[in-house]
Amino acid sequence: MGAISLPPGNSGADWINKFEQNGFAVIDEFTDFSTSLLLLEELRAEEENFHKAGVGKDQDYQILHTVRGDYIQWLNLDEKRPATNNYIHRLHEMRVEINRNFYLGLQDLEIHFTKYPIGTRYAKHVDAFSNDDNRRVSVVLYLNPSWLPGAGGALVIYPPGKEAVEIDPKAGRLVIFESVLEHEVIPASIERHSITGWMLRERRFF
Repeated sequence: MGAISLPPGNSGADWINKFEQNGFAVIDEFTDFSTSLLLLEELRAEEENFHKAGVGKDQDYQILHTVRGDYIQWLNLDEKRPATNNYIHRLHEMRVEINRNFYLGLQDLEIHFTKYPIGTRYAKHVDAFSNDDNRRVSVVLYLNPSWLPGAGGALVIYPPGKEAVEIDPKAGRLVIFESVLEHEVIPASIERHSITGWMLRERRFF
């Protein structure tokens, strides 16, 4: 599809520099394998509460199966999900670090569990709504143990004026990127799980 694959060996040490230079950064082993499995276990425990995700916001919201195929469950801190709670706290630490470096004034997070059934995708889009710039930074943590080469399911990011970058959804890998960047999720031959979230300019009131 004309995208370049992400090279191996993405350390978390310089993610701030990569984020500044490219508009996105990839951190491998953001969670270790055992923590990724705990997060996946907490996700699976909530699957009966998942609902079909849509596109758009408010009066423009709609379900479009050919555009977006995932199922989601919105998250708040919950004592029944200790691993997820710890991950959310780590994201808040990243939010503070981003504010320290880029003065974005990020105030809050919104997060959901995500499941893509076999063969589903999310067509090219941006996370920032056209009439609402509250979403400034997008972040995805993958929970797919032993992801198979050639299984599909990659996140493809389209930096302006550069080649697209294809990122496999390996367990423990975190991708952070500007919410205005175009990106897509390509279909996979196995189920694909993640925790997806956004760092917000304004606080939520629920």
